[in-house]
Amino acid sequence: MELENKCCSDRKICHANGTGEQVLMFQYKALEGMEKVFEYTVQQIAHGFYNMETGVSDIKVCHPKEGEVAFCITFTGKEDLDLFKKGPGLDAWLKLKDIVTTKAEGYLDGCLMPDTHTLPSLMETLKKMIVGRKAIDHDVAGVREQICKWYPREEEWSKFVHWDDQHPDKYTRNLMFSTEDFDAILMCWPPGCSSTIHDHDESSCWAFCVEGQVKEIQYHTPKFDRCSPVGGSVQRCTPLKRKCVSLLNVGDCAYVTNEIGLHKVCNPTDKPAYTMHVYAPGLRKFKIFVESGNVSINTLAEPPMTSFNGIRSEEAGGADPDGVIDIDAWNAYQRGRQNCPTECDSTATTSNSKESSEA
Repeated sequence: MELENKCCSDRKICHANGTGEQVLMFQYKALEGMEKVFEYTVQQIAHGFYNMETGVSDIKVCHPKEGEVAFCITFTGKEDLDLFKKGPGLDAWLKLKDIVTTKAEGYLDGCLMPDTHTLPSLMETLKKMIVGRKAIDHDVAGVREQICKWYPREEEWSKFVHWDDQHPDKYTRNLMFSTEDFDAILMCWPPGCSSTIHDHDESSCWAFCVEGQVKEIQYHTPKFDRCSPVGGSVQRCTPLKRKCVSLLNVGDCAYVTNEIGLHKVCNPTDKPAYTMHVYAPGLRKFKIFVESGNVSINTLAEPPMTSFNGIRSEEAGGADPDGVIDIDAWNAYQRGRQNCPTECDSTATTSNSKESSEA
């Protein structure tokens, strides 16, 4: 499948992850023999800078030795920085111009660079943070904060992009990183595609938009019948009710567990989209739901991977990323049921029916 992996060219690290603050750095050196006057003048200037409040978020003055000084001032925005240059900055220069060597050595200004993760540093951080086998064990807000610090560069994640040539309209799951406590998976979404509605077993799921835009639809967890589903079996539940709909743009991170509800993710745009999903622990099985009239059904499924660590799986191609919904098992069970047994029958085999591929 020929799909472009295109990044937004105008998205910069400071704008994407930063606060929007602007930094001005400049330094002065006294003329020989003017050190004492310079020191006294710099003391006055520094006192004035330290007492600026409006439009200023931080001020640092470095004084390495007599006759030298460096200023680092952080502003809440570009407008405030420009006003400073025309006001207090110019006043400081007029006081210093006759006793310093140059107007300003090493004069720099620009946006404040935030603390961000590369993909390797994010994975190392998550290895330390994500422990425990259930969602209740996880620092949900802390993990989300670290994931949102990742500045996704195309050269980092593009090697994990693989598509399903046999079913180009389906999304793919590509394992990026794995430990016994979590999996990080890059999901590649063709234009207009959607996952099925599903739960997450006992796992936490953080979904981070890497590129493009996706829509997440959450549903309230329904009430189930008294059957205990096993692999390949089906179960009745009450009709699904939507809980909320969210648009995830680059840098947005959603979170869901079974305690929160069910969800599905789709790409509502005409361009490919990419998301990183962190499952803790790794998602080995989940329930898939179908809205059909007044009844919803579900079955246990295992989500297949299209690639592992950037290397395409030998089984890739044709595998449904949502697993398989066993419609035959549902129909057989519904025709034959009289009383709900303790455990639903699971003799049905995997189906490649049209209904399954459309789920």
